[in-house]
Amino acid sequence: MATNKETSEYEQDFTPKIKNRKIRKPMVIAVAIVILLAGLGIAGYFIYDGSFYYQTDNAKVDTVIYQLTANASGQLVKMDVSQGDEVKAGQVLAQVEKGPYVRSPVDGTVTDVRMQQGNYVNASNVILVVAETSDMYITANVEETNILEIQPGQSVSVSLDAYGQSFDGYVEDVNTVASTKLAGSATSFTTSGTYTKVTQLIPIKIKLRDNVDLADIIGTNATVKIRIK
Repeated sequence: MATNKETSEYEQDFTPKIKNRKIRKPMVIAVAIVILLAGLGIAGYFIYDGSFYYQTDNAKVDTVIYQLTANASGQLVKMDVSQGDEVKAGQVLAQVEKGPYVRSPVDGTVTDVRMQQGNYVNASNVILVVAETSDMYITANVEETNILEIQPGQSVSVSLDAYGQSFDGYVEDVNTVASTKLAGSATSFTTSGTYTKVTQLIPIKIKLRDNVDLADIIGTNATVKIRIK
């Protein structure tokens, strides 16, 4: 049976030593300084980033799309291409009986064939679609409040969702008309005395410096980061 003295020594040996320790003031100050510096560094990064760069994810891989019509009514007697075929400007793609040839307006790729040889078509029917894949680019929509900061030639980092990585590019052109006007959309003005102000978007055209195949990812999402200073 343990004596009182032995019990006391046992308890003393297993008493947590930490309760007798004192947190040193210099250590607390050092930790506080580290936290403060880290916070200032993060804040400085965002201030720098916001001052020197403009970023938006309202962007997509783009090109001009041509919907080619029959131009005459009758039987489609000639269809020389299939979806995915590369074509040259002026190349004959199809023909309706007693009608003119349907030719490609650009160097590009047939992205859709909607009519087959032997079908009866009307003059307004779209028989195939050609994308100008010889001139691929990124279209980004910039808020009117930032558009004056965007100039042709500025460097751009373009992140493509389809590839999951970023590529180098540059601003090639800045449109002078808001996208709503380009699309013929109605304005926010009314004759009832009410008005809702909507921030307008201006399309800009971005070209990639890197050699990247964009022909198979038309319309896919992108994020652009433009160096403005």
